[in-house]
Amino acid sequence: MVEHANGQPKNFKIYRKYHDRLRRADGWYCFVVYRPYGRSVCTVLQDKLVRASSLPLLRWHGGGDHRGTQQAKIAIGDAF
Repeated sequence: MVEHANGQPKNFKIYRKYHDRLRRADGWYCFVVYRPYGRSVCTVLQDKLVRASSLPLLRWHGGGDHRGTQQAKIAIGDAF
């Protein structure tokens, strides 16, 4: 989604454990920005394939207990 209900911009979350595995495999991310309509329909506004090794510098921080790894956030504007 483009933004939260309160108008704040959304971002993509990258999890370090999975990101490291993807980089070792020379993998890619597919970033998609969409706008939902109702419960089961959405319109894709933008999409982009990015090699995992080409992401901008990530600032890792604790992700709490979520997925048992650190996480980084990438603003939609930085991904596109």
